[in-house]
Amino acid sequence: MTKEEKTAYYLDLASMPENLPYDTSERMRELGISDDDILDYRQKLESELSLKPVEKRDIVVKQVIKPLLKKSGFSTGGLDWHREADDFCITIRMQNSQFNSIATGASFRFHISAAKKDEIKEKACELKQFEMLPYHRMLSPYYAGGDMYKIDGYKNYLPSDMAVEDICRHIGEDFEKYILPELCAVKSYEDFLELYAQKLEQQNEKEMRLLRYYHAAQSTALALLMNGNDSRRTEMLAKLRKDLELNAEDIASHIEWLDICRENSDFTKVDAKELAMSCA
Repeated sequence: MTKEEKTAYYLDLASMPENLPYDTSERMRELGISDDDILDYRQKLESELSLKPVEKRDIVVKQVIKPLLKKSGFSTGGLDWHREADDFCITIRMQNSQFNSIATGASFRFHISAAKKDEIKEKACELKQFEMLPYHRMLSPYYAGGDMYKIDGYKNYLPSDMAVEDICRHIGEDFEKYILPELCAVKSYEDFLELYAQKLEQQNEKEMRLLRYYHAAQSTALALLMNGNDSRRTEMLAKLRKDLELNAEDIASHIEWLDICRENSDFTKVDAKELAMSCA
């Protein structure tokens, strides 16, 4: 094997669950590679990316989101977009993570709020973009495990490279098919309050509770590997399952969703199904 092939082989082994967190200096010596070789290999892959994560985000905003917002009657200046009616205003505000990089990916979210014009400075009720989407998009490759979209970032210790065309299509559909039609149907401040209450209520649906549990199980499985077999973590997962009012039958009903959570996570070889069921 070439030095590059040995480095790729090493990183593949290092991302296996049984080797997490990796401290495999002995295997590095066996392969004849160094930390500098790993750094050089990662930098080479980063240089070969089609675009940097933040560049892809900027394309999505400029070529997809802003035109859709303008078409729906929103002003499109800066990162705050407004749609005014007689006595109220809907605002969509984009917020970026301060930690965006090739390693972490580009994470960003949209805050959606409404306020009466004479109370515009008062704190308004607010939704995030995922709260207006089916299943909060928790099965999406662009779901970052919280309330942000995420583009790229490292997976299995190496940079990922999502196709910008797929990102534009996916996020464009989120806005064009779901978010904007519902916002355009809001004709008064009271309508927005009703929409807000409806979206909050949807969080209690069984599928939503299951997805929250599955994502927590995936995160817990990784944390147990990275930080040691701490019983407190499994106890917390079991408590979450109880708080979400889920039983073993519920958790088994859509257990295949955990495979999607795994594939969308930063370490795609960590299987959390056994842990998820054991805490049931």
